[in-house]
Amino acid sequence: MDNTLNQNTYISLISSIITSAASKAKGVASISTESGIINKFTSKDGFDGMEIVITHSNMVVISLSINAYYGYPLPEIVSELQNAIKQDIEEQTNFKVKAINVNVVGVVFV
Repeated sequence: MDNTLNQNTYISLISSIITSAASKAKGVASISTESGIINKFTSKDGFDGMEIVITHSNMVVISLSINAYYGYPLPEIVSELQNAIKQDIEEQTNFKVKAINVNVVGVVFV
């Protein structure tokens, strides 16, 4: 079986897990891209605003940009999101999470 195909399938799965965790996280308005805000956690290819790297030792490194709602403490938002993503990935896949880098790039006023 083609390793590139497998890697793309795993990245797609992990992307879905991240999107789901972000949509449930208190204070997270959306996943962000450099070109603008994704419409409430969705994008054309599902990977905008995220970089997912799977190492040879089945470790996952994630970089994620988000927009946060005004009034929520940013350290708490980031910490809770990191914990939720790590827990969900490790429960739903055979991968271990090495790092989750969350960048808050915008604030949404409601």
